[in-house]
Amino acid sequence: MNQSMNSTPQSWSYLPSLPRKQQKQLLRVFWLIALGLVSYELFLVKDTHFLSKLAAVFVTVAALCPNYLWCSGRAKGMPIFPFFALTHIWTYGLPLVTHHPTVLTYSLENQLFASLTVAGFLIIGTSVWFSHVKSAPRTHKCYRALGSGKGNKFFFFILIVGIFFNVSFYGNWGWLSLINGGLFTAIRAAILGLNALATFVFAYQLGNKELTRIQSILFILLLSAYMITDSLGYLLVSASSSFLLAVIAFTISRKKVPIIPIIIVLLCIFLLHYGKGEMRQKYWGTTEYYLQPWEYPTRYAEWIGYSIHYLNSKNQDDDLSTNKTEEKQSFFERASVIQMLLLAQTKSPETIPYMYGQTYSIIPELLVPRIFNQNKIRSHEGTSLLNIHYKIQTREQTLTTTIGWGLLAESYANFGLMGCGGLAIILGGAYGKATRWSINAPILSVQSLFAVMMMSFAFQSEYSAGVYVAALFQSSTVLACISFVLMKKQRVSSYSFQGGRMA
Repeated sequence: MNQSMNSTPQSWSYLPSLPRKQQKQLLRVFWLIALGLVSYELFLVKDTHFLSKLAAVFVTVAALCPNYLWCSGRAKGMPIFPFFALTHIWTYGLPLVTHHPTVLTYSLENQLFASLTVAGFLIIGTSVWFSHVKSAPRTHKCYRALGSGKGNKFFFFILIVGIFFNVSFYGNWGWLSLINGGLFTAIRAAILGLNALATFVFAYQLGNKELTRIQSILFILLLSAYMITDSLGYLLVSASSSFLLAVIAFTISRKKVPIIPIIIVLLCIFLLHYGKGEMRQKYWGTTEYYLQPWEYPTRYAEWIGYSIHYLNSKNQDDDLSTNKTEEKQSFFERASVIQMLLLAQTKSPETIPYMYGQTYSIIPELLVPRIFNQNKIRSHEGTSLLNIHYKIQTREQTLTTTIGWGLLAESYANFGLMGCGGLAIILGGAYGKATRWSINAPILSVQSLFAVMMMSFAFQSEYSAGVYVAALFQSSTVLACISFVLMKKQRVSSYSFQGGRMA
């Protein structure tokens, strides 16, 4: 590693090509899930009009198409776009049939038009993405990558730093007050991005049986600690995303879904979900919000207690009116953004004009580090502009509460259907390029790590373009620094590929 270019270490791992038998198993799982979703939407939901069911099916089928191409082996590389498409099932499809209170206020024709917009967006994006990943590119003679030993040490350090940052933030430790707002935001974004990379790399190596027993145990403990400390703000999205990324990496490398860990984590999230409203009401905005590590067991016990109390009393008339009002919202109500697309389509351009790129014009300013612009706008400024333009919030309200729109609804609010089509081409091309760049590259190479980072952003369904681009830029800058400081060029020409990994 002291030389500028070395031979490829045998310990480097690559995204494997699935044998035909395992490909068939993966396809069977895909068809089981696909038929289950469509059957649920068509036959199992009650008191839902057939047009709403049909609208949900349109979105679900379009979202499943890129997943079929990847599961069948027709699409190569990391499944960035397939998982991005998958998020549209619970953000745009299922809310149409799960009695979302806001969605129900719109006519069946509006719902059908919105679903066709989403389906068309996904179909265009899929065709652009597939054109990049239907074949593997030529293998390069060398890749700039971390050595497995140095890489593992670095990523273990990153996981520890992430935990320490969470503990410091929720413990209100004094050293954080020395960091100004802009630098704090940049540091936090860098830590989130690097933790996503570390989680994927270790989960992939765990599935590929490349970690020692001690390393495997340490990774599981650190990931668990990170999720526990990250959930203390009573927001479960970030912790859930970390676990989901680990599941994806493990499944890709082991070719097997970790059923038991998934069940355990889902039960924990389900239990905590029903108590977080009461915890927010009690602790948000108070000095008791902050706590020290030794207080975690007591706080989580209280949290679980509220959840159990709610589950025991949800069918009774009791004094939990405030908690009930918030927690009656299902997962699909909280995750849904189709109501924002419905709003934009019913109001624009007749009642409220299109924004004609107003939320996109601020992106260049967001890319300038705050140290060079002390008056830099907030990363959520684009979201605020959308909410103000459509009279959902006032400027003052946007300073305390953020109502997410998502990329697709934002594109319609700016340019209508043309904006949706343009967004499909841009995202399909970007995810396709990132995937193709990483095909045949070692998992610790800059190409693969960038693809992993893109995959972590693909799950952020409420991001506006400004938030998405700014966060991606910050994370990419950190990755570029890692590439120049820690990575070395490694030769691979003396090795041959067998079954998708180096022989």
